[in-house]
Formats: sequence, C-alpha cells, structure tokens
Amino acid sequence: MTPTDISNLALDLLKEAPITSIDEGRAIAMWCKRNFDVTRDALLEEADWNFALKRVKLPEDSDKPAFGWTRQFTLPADCLRVLPLTNSGLPEGQPIMFEVEGGKILTDACGPLPVRYVYRAEEYDRYPATFCTALGAKLATRMAHWLTGKSNYVQIASGLYQDAMNKAWLSDAIQGTVPRAADNQWVDAR
Repeated sequence: MTPTDISNLALDLLKEAPITSIDEGRAIAMWCKRNFDVTRDALLEEADWNFALKRVKLPEDSDKPAFGWTRQFTLPADCLRVLPLTNSGLPEGQPIMFEVEGGKILTDACGPLPVRYVYRAEEYDRYPATFCTALGAKLATRMAHWLTGKSNYVQIASGLYQDAMNKAWLSDAIQGTVPRAADNQWVDAR
C-alpha cells in the first residue's frame, strides 16, 4: 500500500474516479497530498496500534523543569502519543506520575525512563489491511463534503469509518497475550 492506494480507497467509498498519484496536478490529488499525513497521524494517535508502537529507555535531560517536577526527558522526534508510564515499562506495571509538555516528559522518576509510545509509522507495507481500510474511510469522511458537496456522503463515510475502526481495533486487540491478574505487579506487591 502507498498513500496513493489509501487515497484511492477513500475515493472508491465516495464513488469517485481514482488518482494515479497524490503528486499529480488534479485538485483531488492535491487535496489528498495536503491531508494525508495529518489524517494518518490522527488515526495513529487514536489507538495503541500494535504495528505503530515502540519502546525506548530515555536518558534524563541535564536541564530540570522550572517547577512541579524534578526531572525531564526528551521525547523521540517520531512520538505521536506516550502510553501510560510504569516503573517496568510494561502495561501492567506500577504507574509513574508524569506530564507531557513541549516535547518533554516531566516526572519525578529517575532515568533511564522506560517509555512505550505510538510513533509516526510511515512504513506503509507494515500497515494491516484493516488499518488501511480505516484510514481510507477517515480520509473519505474528511473529503466527502469538499468533493461531493453533499452532506449525506459525510454521514455515509462516517458510518463506514466507524465500522472499519471497530474491525481494525478488534483485529489489533486480539494480537498478543492478555495479561493475567497473577502477572500484575500491583497484585504481586499486595
């Protein structure tokens, strides 16, 4: 899949002619090029997609926050959303209090800080088909009124988007092992 292919999925939903490239000079191709990246990033931010997760151990910055927290850590450039922080870095671990502010994680926790985050995934060949379908439907929802001038197409595209998202979330959610209560650090500590 490519951005052009995913844009054509959106055009198919709206019963519009396909484009040969988002770099072509037609108005719809230019719209797709202007809106593709931000729409992709917005969809990536909406869920903890397995294919778009990374984990790192961030070193503590030498600068300190002006107030409120004792330490700060610089987020990776490709970070779209930080997942809840825990001491072990694992989802079931003991939570760490933090804030994200200005590309930094502010916290009292010591480094290196284990961080899991949703990243700007631009390796389109790694996208699951259900995510591609959802992204195409999200693009269709955004372009429907601009392209067709008909508000009912927005409603149709929105319904198709919600259906695609439900299927994508379900498919993504069933990958991996579900943690058992016995594996939880909170339970172990009790």
